Amino acid sequence: MFKNHPKGLPVLFFTEMWERFGFYTMLAIFVLYLQENFKWDTATVTNVYGIFLAAVYFTPILGGWIADNVLGYGKTIIIGAITMGVGYALMAIPTESSFQLYVALGVVAVGNGLFKANISVLVGNLYAHKDGSIKDAGYNIFYMGINIGAFYAPMAASGIKNFMVNNFGTSLSYGYNAGFAVAAIGMVISILIFVIFKKYYKDADYQSKNQVNNDKDIVLTKEQEKDRITALLIIFAIVIFFWMSFHQNGAALTLFARDYTHAIVGSITYILFDVVGLHALLAVVFGGAFLLNKKSSSKAKMYSGIAAVAGAAVLVYKYISLPAENSISPEQFAYFNPMFIVLMTPVVVGYFNHLNKKGKEPSSPAKIGIGMLLTAAAFMVMVAASYGLPGVYTLNEGVSPVTVSPYWLIMTYFVVTIGELHLSPMGLSFVSKVAPPKMKGLMMGLWFGATAVGNYLSGFVGRFYQNWEVWQFFLLLVTTSLLAAGLIKLFLKKLKHATR
Repeated sequence: MFKNHPKGLPVLFFTEMWERFGFYTMLAIFVLYLQENFKWDTATVTNVYGIFLAAVYFTPILGGWIADNVLGYGKTIIIGAITMGVGYALMAIPTESSFQLYVALGVVAVGNGLFKANISVLVGNLYAHKDGSIKDAGYNIFYMGINIGAFYAPMAASGIKNFMVNNFGTSLSYGYNAGFAVAAIGMVISILIFVIFKKYYKDADYQSKNQVNNDKDIVLTKEQEKDRITALLIIFAIVIFFWMSFHQNGAALTLFARDYTHAIVGSITYILFDVVGLHALLAVVFGGAFLLNKKSSSKAKMYSGIAAVAGAAVLVYKYISLPAENSISPEQFAYFNPMFIVLMTPVVVGYFNHLNKKGKEPSSPAKIGIGMLLTAAAFMVMVAASYGLPGVYTLNEGVSPVTVSPYWLIMTYFVVTIGELHLSPMGLSFVSKVAPPKMKGLMMGLWFGATAVGNYLSGFVGRFYQNWEVWQFFLLLVTTSLLAAGLIKLFLKKLKHATR
């Protein structure tokens, strides 16, 4: 996977993977902890949650500026990681004080701001300016690391909470505190990886307010700098539409899973919702892929074959042992996005490599446009799934008398994930390519600021879900995604020109 990439990429991959593991472990139990420990109502909890997420995605703007102008990327990342670890540790200390909670959340948000944008800049700095295509692939691989951390985080949070409650008789609230401690441990591992293996990425940590690496950056005229900043602002505005739609996975799509999707499924379908079954499926897919790859060594093929056979055996056992009917819960659908990221990243990277060899690989802006078209297609699946279903306003907070197969949602998650792989890592790569050398951290921070705006708008448009027909709401997301794709097409020439 890391072949032909700089040696610093796996270091940053695992650094980010463990940092995201810590963050999403905390986030998986955050709302539940607030309700259990502080006995707050839903309105208060969602308000605190929203403000915290806004801070998490806006602080990278400040963190990027600090790295560009004061500390440099490496130091800023280390300080941010330590700060986040301290924040998680504060949350692990049992308390009834809301003040301690707010301090901890503020510390986490500041640490995230110092860390998040700047490690993304370091990834781009690993590559020379001329290596545009391989940089795209590098960001895809880096993005896979993010989602591996996100995939295992809810399992860790739930597992440690249940372990503490079942084995030590602690309260549920204390179980959540233990989950925050696990998040802090994740940050410690992240810091150790980043510090111990510094020699592999130190050449990428070259940027400061008075320094430009001429091998990896080009000197820009004032006019070129202006054109590049304009191109970035266009991209930032367009991707807001993606995040507005994408983050319905935690809102409208979750509610659809609860109210309109079969709660009882057969044994084959349930394997997709079972943690052991998912890992067995991954073993079969990846083991089979390496086994069939002509470039794999004999030893790699042997281990891959063992993994594939073992995974297949587990799948057969699961199928035989599971009952004919199995219940699923709405939150289990959250596994599909990170799982599809892990499964499809090698496929997407391989596909673009194939196109590159033929001289037909799309530019980064074109890939973003394709991502928006795929997002529209994903929500078109939901239009088809929900057409004819009763509106939310008719349910009186109950479940719909008519429900649909979970495969509608699974297909939606699959298609929107392919869209995400075309858009999010490509956006990071585009920012790295186009940002003026002395503004890389700031511009990467603004990318995450655009994500924050999209997060906010996802909640804003989400209110229509309960007032419109369900299919009309999803059609709105199709329309906005197509609009964003059209804007990419309109500005494509200008955006491509900015990368030269």
